[in-house]
Amino acid sequence: MNLPSTSEALRFHEFGTPTEVLKLESIELPQLKPDEVRLKILAAPINPADYFSIKGQYGIRKQLPAIAGMEGLGEVVAHGSDVANLQIGDRCFIPSHPGAWQSYSTAKASDLFRSPDNMEIKVAAMCWINPATAWLMLKEFEKLQPGDWVVQNAATSAVGKLVIQFASHLGYKTVNLARSLEQKSQLEKLGADFVLKDDEEAAKAILEAMGGPKAKLALNAVGGQSAISLAQSLAEGCNLITYGAMDGRPAPFPARLLIFNDIRLRGFWVSRWYENSSRERIELMMTELFQFMSNTQTRIDIAATYPLNQYREALLHSIKPGKEGKVLFVP
Repeated sequence: MNLPSTSEALRFHEFGTPTEVLKLESIELPQLKPDEVRLKILAAPINPADYFSIKGQYGIRKQLPAIAGMEGLGEVVAHGSDVANLQIGDRCFIPSHPGAWQSYSTAKASDLFRSPDNMEIKVAAMCWINPATAWLMLKEFEKLQPGDWVVQNAATSAVGKLVIQFASHLGYKTVNLARSLEQKSQLEKLGADFVLKDDEEAAKAILEAMGGPKAKLALNAVGGQSAISLAQSLAEGCNLITYGAMDGRPAPFPARLLIFNDIRLRGFWVSRWYENSSRERIELMMTELFQFMSNTQTRIDIAATYPLNQYREALLHSIKPGKEGKVLFVP
């Protein structure tokens, strides 16, 4: 095929509100180095973390100007002379750098991981961040046994729905908090044991739902009072994992929970997990996760797809209340 010399990319030259600072630009593609590959972007989702990144509020601030998009799926269309582990036509997960919201990308072959050949393109494009986050939080902090309770907020989020499905198939029981109960029936169909309103009475409602033993693991993506409700439902010595802060408000945890219940407050950032893990460990996790997802027919909902030139409409759709599923760019 004739290789393109330019890429259409959603870039930002300053940090700020995505609809205001993003621009669709044509950028020159660099000549391939011996250890690099050229990727045609097939699909890339819009995640909450993308908003924080563009606003300059994420864990790592990109060097400006920057291409947006923290994950996606690309097809290898060319590679340098030293690349032996990837072939033309291979599909790979796009790393955060240099950004997935573009039509073509260039990356080091050693930074790339192949997606399963049998995974549908749009689903694979969403599998680098959210499924890994849900899977690792369930696997790496507590030695959960069938019948154990897991409590979480943000249950209607992509990670929340994955936690419900994974936990259900692993035999764990879940109590799930949501700001609205409009999707209660959908969450129950995914395997949720209880779906409760995330309000000031949530802690009491969680304990009543569990009916005895407290939760062995709590997953917090909201913060504020919601996080305190989760902490109050935890068994002694167990972990509350914070992986998001959608509320934006601090959670002043009662000292008695920390002293007398020995509640452990932990953070989780999947990007840091990838950074600190060997290639072998990442590949082992991915093999286990994707096989599990295939065997259990795990669902990842898609709300809509947009071309790059409709990015304003896509961004607005992605933050629409009640949206069921991810919004993706399909260049």
